[in-house]
Amino acid sequence: MRSTRGNYRRPARPQAPLPPLDPLRSLNEGLAETPVCLMEVPSIETDAPAVKVTQLEYIGSYNWVDSSQPTIIVPGSPPHWKNIGPPFTVAHDQGVVYRDQNGFRMPQQTLLPLFTAVDVVQEEDGKDGLPWSSMDFVTDRNGLRKLLRWIEGTAGRDFRIDMQLAGKRTVLLNRWETHTREYASPSFGFNFEKKTTQYTSGCEQSTGHHRIVKYDFDGLKMVVRFEVDACIPPPATKRDLSSASNVDDLIDSLANVNIKDDKSGDPSQTIAGGASPTLKIIHAGSEVPQSNIVELGTRSERNLETYSWIETYPQLFLSQTPHHFLGVHKNGRFSTIQKRKLGSPDLLHWEKRMEDNFKKLRKALEEIQKLVIEHGQRGRLTLVSVDGKLKVYERAEMDSCLSDDVIRRFEI
Repeated sequence: MRSTRGNYRRPARPQAPLPPLDPLRSLNEGLAETPVCLMEVPSIETDAPAVKVTQLEYIGSYNWVDSSQPTIIVPGSPPHWKNIGPPFTVAHDQGVVYRDQNGFRMPQQTLLPLFTAVDVVQEEDGKDGLPWSSMDFVTDRNGLRKLLRWIEGTAGRDFRIDMQLAGKRTVLLNRWETHTREYASPSFGFNFEKKTTQYTSGCEQSTGHHRIVKYDFDGLKMVVRFEVDACIPPPATKRDLSSASNVDDLIDSLANVNIKDDKSGDPSQTIAGGASPTLKIIHAGSEVPQSNIVELGTRSERNLETYSWIETYPQLFLSQTPHHFLGVHKNGRFSTIQKRKLGSPDLLHWEKRMEDNFKKLRKALEEIQKLVIEHGQRGRLTLVSVDGKLKVYERAEMDSCLSDDVIRRFEI
């Protein structure tokens, strides 16, 4: 879950007393003083056809494990929806929550778990691997939503996105936050999820599930990573790999992963992580069909009529999440769970409402891609939005967001 559902973010493991958080970073950290240019919200033809997401394909997934060394479970699994009927009561959320778990655990290479999970899943499924050089963007859904808020004029919080060109055309959009953890607000989202979902065997120590899909966004080939709150339990499959149910056994079963393109290396080799710790994987969990994934939300009875679908609908659309379950409560006592499906009449209303913004997003991405290509593989550009104005800056450092071994796949 994330803050759009009642100012909620997925909590990290609660600790007592609460640990101090890292100092806030400045949005302009490591950037040139003068911007390269100011981005304008694109204009569109009013009669242009609607932008659609087509040819969607699941390509990988993973769960983070709470370990001192960055560790993921591949393919992992979202928590299973238990279908518990209300009424029931949960306590306020508390503790430390992740704002960006990938950034917290792999601060120098936030996209590395994405590539690792895709490589492992593609190999285990007997596929040749993704044609990375044909992709236009590799990004988190979060970055697309931030750009949509800028387009909508509702970017209430300033943001930054670091960019880098891989190969001849692929733009890597790296999530960048002033802080990757924060203290929980007194809402009910996490405890609602804890009450209504449960991780499966092998994934019990998980702290969040991420899914990676590729799709066509009106001609742009996108690879998009996003967090999944829950899934409708699918039938067991041959990929339902069981692992240890406690963290000690999980750590004992850790294996290093090599993600070299030719897959000829020793699978026990480690990934060169630069300044980040080595990323390790556990083979457990099972692939979940796209049709089973669920976005969860909570809302008080008093504020139900003002629930922000302008904020929530893009979350569903940009990941093609088919189910949305909204828990309605009064002071933590849940009385009903509203279930909606992508494509249902009430959500089609919001698709129509957001149609022009999706067209503008498509055009903005094309302009961003052209700008990044112009600056080449050695260019290091960053988008910074302050008070609704989106500017492009050059970064002072030439550090790559990924190791050379990973970047080389875009040159094939």
